[in-house]
Amino acid sequence: MVERKNLMVLIVDDEPDILELMEEEFRYCGYQTMTAVCGNDAIKLLDSQAIDIVVSDYKMPNGNGMAVLSHVNKMNKKPVFFFVSGQADVSTEDAVRAGARKFFSKPFDLDELIKEIEQDMLTA
Repeated sequence: MVERKNLMVLIVDDEPDILELMEEEFRYCGYQTMTAVCGNDAIKLLDSQAIDIVVSDYKMPNGNGMAVLSHVNKMNKKPVFFFVSGQADVSTEDAVRAGARKFFSKPFDLDELIKEIEQDMLTA
């Protein structure tokens, strides 16, 4: 079983309040975290750091969430990918077909997101 402290979560969102809230909650739960405010910054981190989980907004300036997911899909060691968004021009089904594990619509239940991640990561 993988322990939370050994998992790196990349949180990508252009809304500072949401980014801070998610980072605080993931750290409180024992995860390591990194943050990015746009898709382009997230892609740079994915290329330079070992990331296990990506939680990304969909609609952002400078590289949207689909660009991040597309990059993840090309990686040898693919992190598990979750979308969280309030304004997406993609359906939940399309996002999952593109490789996202799940799509959470804002406002979303952060506890439910973490529970979903733990089902995927910690029971593997």
